[in-house]
Amino acid sequence: MNTRLGESSLVVTAVLLTLLSCRPVAEEPAYDVAPILSNREEITRAMRSVGAGMDANVVLLVRVDEEGYVQSVRVDQSSGNEELDQAALWIGEQMRFEPAQAGGEAVAALVRVPVTFDLVERVAYPPRLRNGEVVARMMVDDYGDLRGRCRIRVHVGGEGWIRQTRDASGDGDVVAATLLLVDEVTFWPGYRADQPVASWVTLVFEYAGPNSRVFIESTG
Repeated sequence: MNTRLGESSLVVTAVLLTLLSCRPVAEEPAYDVAPILSNREEITRAMRSVGAGMDANVVLLVRVDEEGYVQSVRVDQSSGNEELDQAALWIGEQMRFEPAQAGGEAVAALVRVPVTFDLVERVAYPPRLRNGEVVARMMVDDYGDLRGRCRIRVHVGGEGWIRQTRDASGDGDVVAATLLLVDEVTFWPGYRADQPVASWVTLVFEYAGPNSRVFIESTG
């Protein structure tokens, strides 16, 4: 019996489970309306990087802020396969949500999100930020009064270091600060067929005082 599924079947299964199965975490403040995944197409593209071969399930613990951005993500229930767990973490970091609501107001929420790889044999996925929180603290400490965004393309080598930068865009002061900070960013490298690979990544540096952050906007 042939157990291999086509790419489209994999994508639909994974994304639908993600959309329908977000569950609240008991110790967090209650909300009336759970977060809703808003970047379905982006997550679908992320899931297309997964091959076919065996079933695997990962449950992520995702913290979503009042604006629907993912603030943190970690594995709550492992698949038992480190490579698949890392792929699921990367997928979780790419998610964007319509925020949870309590009494008609947007609120932060902590939810469990299942990611199901349907018949996965080999995983290929882009780089993930390794020290985003450290760089965000540097943005706050060194550029706490700066406001704005800089979008910059970086080439990440198989060892996880940035080899090249280009196409920085934004306000002049924001770009200047970003060009000083970007070399501090490190990644878990992308993988294909169990081997680390070099990849292009679009990073966004968002300068917003204590809420400053750096995140991956897209890959490839």
